[in-house]
Amino acid sequence: MDDAAKAAKRAEIAAKVAAMQAEQKRQEEQRATHFGEHQGITCDGCGATPLIGYRYRCRKCPNHDICENCYERFDGGKGTVANGLAKQTISLDPADHEFYVHKERGFKPLVKQQGPTAKSEKKAKPNDP
Repeated sequence: MDDAAKAAKRAEIAAKVAAMQAEQKRQEEQRATHFGEHQGITCDGCGATPLIGYRYRCRKCPNHDICENCYERFDGGKGTVANGLAKQTISLDPADHEFYVHKERGFKPLVKQQGPTAKSEKKAKPNDP
């Protein structure tokens, strides 16, 4: 492999790493804003209500929400999908579902966003000139 090919390969790898880091940062920020109590939402997997924590919604189903515990059982499509609520017909085949972290408009997260803090000015003491 000549030097130009090696440099091109390094640049390609560096671009992939930068893209993965940016995506990872975006996901972490999204997860912080989506953690909370989802009022009026019931987990279709286990029947928990209200959902506290992360709410996962299926992209392929019209109305299918699950809690964090059921999402862990789903294991990215390798695990199981439960229908403990049994109020709607849901496919139990993990391949039929694609979940993502979801929040409704007006949702208030439990985790407060931390931004840069402003330094407070020194308070004047009574005896200071």
